[in-house]
Amino acid sequence: MNPNQPIYDVIIIGAGVAGCATAIALKKEAPHLKIAIIERTSEINVEDLTIHKIGETLPPHASQQLQNLGIWESFLNCNFINAYGTSAAWGSSELYHNEYIFSPYGYGWHLNRLVFDQFMIREAQMRDVSFYFETSIISSEKKTKHWLLQTNTKIAITSSFVIDATGKKAAFSNLQNSTKIREDQMVGIYRFYNLKDHHSNTNGIGNGTCVETDQNGWWYSATLPNETVVLGYMTDADIANQLQLRKKESFNNFLHNTKHTSSRIKDATYLSLPKVVSAHTQYLTAVTGSSWLAVGDAASSYDPISSLGIFKSLAMSQFAAYATLDDLKGDQSGLQKYQQIISKDYLGYKKKRQEYYAQENRYTSSLFWKRRQSKQSYLN
Repeated sequence: MNPNQPIYDVIIIGAGVAGCATAIALKKEAPHLKIAIIERTSEINVEDLTIHKIGETLPPHASQQLQNLGIWESFLNCNFINAYGTSAAWGSSELYHNEYIFSPYGYGWHLNRLVFDQFMIREAQMRDVSFYFETSIISSEKKTKHWLLQTNTKIAITSSFVIDATGKKAAFSNLQNSTKIREDQMVGIYRFYNLKDHHSNTNGIGNGTCVETDQNGWWYSATLPNETVVLGYMTDADIANQLQLRKKESFNNFLHNTKHTSSRIKDATYLSLPKVVSAHTQYLTAVTGSSWLAVGDAASSYDPISSLGIFKSLAMSQFAAYATLDDLKGDQSGLQKYQQIISKDYLGYKKKRQEYYAQENRYTSSLFWKRRQSKQSYLN
């Protein structure tokens, strides 16, 4: 081993919410651990107004996970917009309002994702977690007692344990021959709007999140800071191509046919062209291996209707930390338990997703809805 090589107890690949949360959870339980996060992109610049990252509404019960990680007070200091509920026209043309006032955890939050992601990085840095930005792993080799990771920056890094937090790419897991299983081909087509001069009726939605179905999928909209709203349409990739939803004219035509969603952005100024992102359900056949595991969307990714993206990353990061600590102590049973937890959670999610999509029965001839209401996964 080269004495000049950086040596760590844990290397985390990916500086998203899952990666940072796992580092924070590890440091909470074992402050002495030497941890580094490798991130292929550059550092976040929240002042760059040309960058629009899809936000998310954090549910009220996420407060428990933030408290468990020890970052609750710091999170509150970010002053994110409070979310008091959600509205949905699902299974009916009329809106149903789910007010968070009935939640024992209080209200939720509309996140500025750039600010939240930077917050998570800062919290990890405050706990002496090292970061390698603009760095990618190009090869990995498992030695007897450690991993040897080669990077695009010519740095060779040694680590006792590796955590894959690379999102749906599951880049490191793929190198370990774990297979990604895609359940569908869902995509989201998103646009951002400025509401500064918007004064139209919001149908009681207010500043909350709204979901509205149509024949080919469903619409999502949520308010963000700085008088901004993100609006997205969820459908399948082949349907999006057929309807040419990547073109702003087609996107707008379908949007104008909605009853509730269109009212939220009437006369608003658009800030971006339609952007397509993957939104498919996916899982890994194995989320653990010899001194490694996957966390967050790298382990499993859920349908956006679940609203569990960030919450799942916060919650599962703590289980990932416990499994990692067990392995560092020579106890592999923690990895087995972690695999079981991820698998059980995924099966529970699939059952709930099936039940929720079954509630929309107005579009029986629609390919999109037929696919969701079938008990079999599909791929085109």
